[in-house]
This record gives sequence, C-alpha cells and structure tokens, in this order.
Amino acid sequence: MGDDTLAVSDAARFERHVRLLAEVGMSPELTVRQLLIAGFPVEWIRLRFPAVGKSAFEMPVESALRRRRSTKPILETPIAATKRGADPVEQGAPPVRSAGLLADRVVRQTAAASSSSPQFPVASVPTRARSTAAAQTESANMAVSDGISFQYVPLIQCSFPHMDPGEITHFSRRNGWLELTLSTARPDTGLPYGVPARLLTMYCASEAIRTHSPEIHLGATLHEFLGRLDVPITRGERGSLQVYANQLLRLVHCAISVDENIRDAGGRTGLHIRQALFVEEARLWWDGATGVGRGSSLVLSPVLYDSILERSAPLSTRAIRQLRKSPMDLDVYAWLVHRLFHLSRPSSVTWEQLSGQFGHSYTLLRKFRAYFAESLKRVQVAYPEAKLKLTGAGVTLLPSRPHVPRDALTQG
Repeated sequence: MGDDTLAVSDAARFERHVRLLAEVGMSPELTVRQLLIAGFPVEWIRLRFPAVGKSAFEMPVESALRRRRSTKPILETPIAATKRGADPVEQGAPPVRSAGLLADRVVRQTAAASSSSPQFPVASVPTRARSTAAAQTESANMAVSDGISFQYVPLIQCSFPHMDPGEITHFSRRNGWLELTLSTARPDTGLPYGVPARLLTMYCASEAIRTHSPEIHLGATLHEFLGRLDVPITRGERGSLQVYANQLLRLVHCAISVDENIRDAGGRTGLHIRQALFVEEARLWWDGATGVGRGSSLVLSPVLYDSILERSAPLSTRAIRQLRKSPMDLDVYAWLVHRLFHLSRPSSVTWEQLSGQFGHSYTLLRKFRAYFAESLKRVQVAYPEAKLKLTGAGVTLLPSRPHVPRDALTQG
C-alpha cells in the first residue's frame, strides 16, 4: 500500500471520527481532544476547527495507545483516588489495582492453556510446568470453570439500563460523586440494555486486558465466550444470536461520558469529565446461521481503551455464569466484588444511595429494597464469602475474603 493510499485512508478515518463525534453531541473543544488522543495530525484538526482556542490543543498530541505502550502499568493509589474524587459511597474501600498489571500476570500464567484460540483471562492454571497434551487439556478445562473476567469500573458504579429504554437517546445514573451518561447517535438502533449489554462489555474489557490491544475479535470467539457462560445459542428472529447481534450494534453506536468530582491535596474541588465513543470502528459480518460471523471485529476508542486498562475490576467467570439471567444480579455481584476486594473496615450504604445506583425502574423505595434483598440472596450463593448486614437504613459491608483471590492475581 503506497503513501497516497495511506493518506486517503487516514483522511477517511478522520472524517468518520468528526462525523460520529458530532452525531453524539460532543462540543468542538471535546471533539478536538478526542481527535488528538486518537493520534490525528494537529494541522488537520486546526483546519477543521479554526474557532477552537489554543488551550484545547495544549495536551500531548501522541495517542493514548502509544503512551500506553511506552509506559509501565501503574497501581492506583488512595492518593490518586482522592485527587480523582472518590465516591462517598466508596469511602473506606481502597481502589482495585490497575487491571493492566493484574492481566499481565494472569495472561502469563495461562499462556500454555491453549495456543490455538483466544482464551478468556484466567488465574487457576497449575503453577508447575506441564508439557503433555493431557495437562494442557486440564488447564483449559479449569480456565472455563474458574476463570477471571474483567469489567470497566464506571460500569460497575453506574450500569446500563435493566430494560429496553425505548426511543430515548440519553441515559444517566448517579452514584455519589460519579455520574455516567450513555448516548446514541442512532435513535432507531437504541441504547444497550439488560444482560447482553453487561456480558458484551465484560467480554470487551477482558479481551482488551488479555491482549493489550483495542481490537476485539468477535465471531467464533464471542460464541465461545457465550458458551462458557452457558448462554443458550439459539437462532431465529428471537434467538440469542439475534439478540446479541442487536445489542452489539447498540454498543457500537454508543458514546459514554463519565463525570467525577475531584479534589486535590490542598482541598480544591473540581470536575473531571471523560467522554468517548465506545467503539471507534467495527467490521461486522453477518452469517445467516450463526449471527455475527468469523472475521468480525471492533476497535475500542483510544480514550475508553486506555481507561479500561487503568480502571477495571476482576470478577469470577463462574459467578457470572451463575448470575447471567438477571441484570440486577450481575450488577450487585460486580459491585460487591469491587467494594469488598480491599475493604478493611465496615462501610455503610443507604437504601437511597443503592436505589440511585441500581433502582432503574422503581418509584417506591420499599419495592426496590425488597427486590434488591432478593437479588442479594442469589449473589451470596455465588459469593458466599461476602459479609454484610441489611439494616433499616441500608446495607453495611464488612471486611470479607475477596472473591477473586489476591494470590491468583499476584502469582507469576
């Protein structure tokens, strides 16, 4: 491919970025930032946005992906969390470590489990060396039953809609100091929701962390993932393959905005806003018999990919499989695992706070409490080590054994 062809391809990609960012309603200033992070030439951006002030261009012009490759994964410290603005609901719970470092170790441990096809991140492969086919088969089987998955933390703190939101183009949830807003550029397609939206984002986060690449392969790999979770593979207009293909399209057209209150060491407060398209580019092949076909892939936007590597929490694939029938159960489980991973002292959450985070369709607090309590019972079957107390005021979380053992994440 010659230089002229490359230039035409890059120009087309630039135009597509500008159009998509405009469709989801981003301001010119934020659009400039997104284009800079994506690595487009500053000259192109200035020509397209001559009215945008110089301050919008005062940031490193190399892409977040190139920065990521040239720096070591960091551990998120309580000081960093304070500067970013810790959610009052999360007070007393030091943040989970950067997923990038955890994944490096997990992937090293499981590289021998299977060399022929992509594997979901796992941490339960035997530590002693094995070279026989039988040992590899045993490791692969353990990967299926005792794997580690990842979910992007803002989607744990504030999740997707539980049910079809209909024709609305924006959806917001607030959790203490954090507010998550989802928007779509295609009202006819709609916003992602329910169990499929959660499982698809877990898959994308886990694959991004496992491969350290923003390109997520679909087709046979996605079907394999759904099979590991015991999601029935059914065909037809209302079959699971059609449902997941529809939710995938909704995700492709989705933009995400995370607004967080921040505070520096001197006590000064402010607001940190991170906005991104979920997917920068997608290539989807439709196979009549199997839904999303072989060769299908999507590329996470640079901002989201970078954030996923920094802010994802490890979950048990076995538990996800147990709870995959209910969006509320998946939300409560991910929240518990994230909160309890480093909890060192009791922490209380009010029913009002929980309703704001999880109660997407409950007008009466007492109805939400009853539904949440039932969901919590199912979650505790999957995560029996979780210690907590339900009170009239809310839920008190107690220091508990992490559901994803720290030893599993630090071996290697």
